Amino acid sequence: MSTNADTAEARPVRSNRVAIIGSGAVGAATGYALLQSELVREIVLLDSAPEKAEGEAMDLEHAVPLGPPVAVWAGNYDDAAASAVAVITAGATSKPGESRSRLDLVGQNAPIVRECVGELVKRGFGGVVVMTSNPVDVLAQVAQEDGGLPWQRVIGSGTVLDTARLRQLLADTLRVEARAVDAFILGEHGDSEIAVWSGARVAGVPLGEFAGPDVALDLADLLRRVRQAGPAVAERKGNTSYAIATCVRRICEAILRDEHAVLPVSTRLSGQYGIADVYLSLPCVVGAGGVERVIEIPLSDDERDGLRASSDVLRKARDEARA
Repeated sequence: MSTNADTAEARPVRSNRVAIIGSGAVGAATGYALLQSELVREIVLLDSAPEKAEGEAMDLEHAVPLGPPVAVWAGNYDDAAASAVAVITAGATSKPGESRSRLDLVGQNAPIVRECVGELVKRGFGGVVVMTSNPVDVLAQVAQEDGGLPWQRVIGSGTVLDTARLRQLLADTLRVEARAVDAFILGEHGDSEIAVWSGARVAGVPLGEFAGPDVALDLADLLRRVRQAGPAVAERKGNTSYAIATCVRRICEAILRDEHAVLPVSTRLSGQYGIADVYLSLPCVVGAGGVERVIEIPLSDDERDGLRASSDVLRKARDEARA
């Protein structure tokens, strides 16, 4: 773990700037989502292949005259260190057709994340890190520990996307709009994640009651479909990009507007549900300083057991990343 000895004095934060480190499919889509959002006035893209960042920045910049005024450019870590939010999308991704877990990427991606965060920290980065690189929970913890940053200021995109997928599946099944569905996926962004069926509601009505006797809800199949959604998309188009980019935009919105929004982001637990010192997703209040509060929602006994099992999976992967 970093002692933070190499940390520079914090530099002023540009409150309307977001840096995107990694200009692949997710980074580019995130840039586009932010460009259309009216949230920011500056977007800086970085990539290990500078010409890739330059090309994406040029393409985005050509859209500026048709929307909100935003400065977009391919920059460097000096630019990124002055941002309010640094989104890290850099790293390897699972290839279409691969059956391996996201956790298998930790050996490839942990060194990349360490380098990214190290470059930010030594330049006095004073903003919030939003991690999307997989395995996102483990890499968020790597970034926080190695960078010596406060845990509140290092957030993983976590199960924001999984939760959106679940809500859309339920909305399709129940023939209601997705915004009427209140249901969470928690734990790992991956195969050990859990669905909180005991607290699921539609328009405030418990899920089973709203569905009624005429709608058969196969809860196990719904969770399986959520877990397999990412690979299913990647198998067809080669990657996932738009939905995760929209999730990142939503997290950035909560930070930049100091919304105190409740989002299931990945954060460091400190005893919630008997779990500590591991990153996983729980509902969190997110504002200008990152995670302001971690919320313990009621869980059934089975859900608690599932969450603890998920934490064990992540703790093992975290230990491998530290080795």
